[in-house]
Amino acid sequence: MNDSEKRRKQLLNQTKNLYSDYRTPPAVHPRYANTYASLYREADGEDEVPGTLGLRILLCVLLFAAFVTLDYQGEKIADVSSSQIVDVIETDYAGIDSVL
Repeated sequence: MNDSEKRRKQLLNQTKNLYSDYRTPPAVHPRYANTYASLYREADGEDEVPGTLGLRILLCVLLFAAFVTLDYQGEKIADVSSSQIVDVIETDYAGIDSVL
């Protein structure tokens, strides 16, 4: 490859980078502008709100541990035993619409 071909290739790459729109959101209806902007946002130091998945998992594990402890020791909390909790969970509510 000679110098002129290298220069043409370099100019072509610069032009592609200059007019490339992969970093900017496409033209969309203003109603959806924020959604598209969040999809195309780069990680340039903006702090995002952390999710609550970890907190919800921790809460579920604690509730399950409390249930297992209740069942193992045979205790009741607020006059509810572990067998009553299982009965309520296993109840089939599929036909409840016909009753109402």
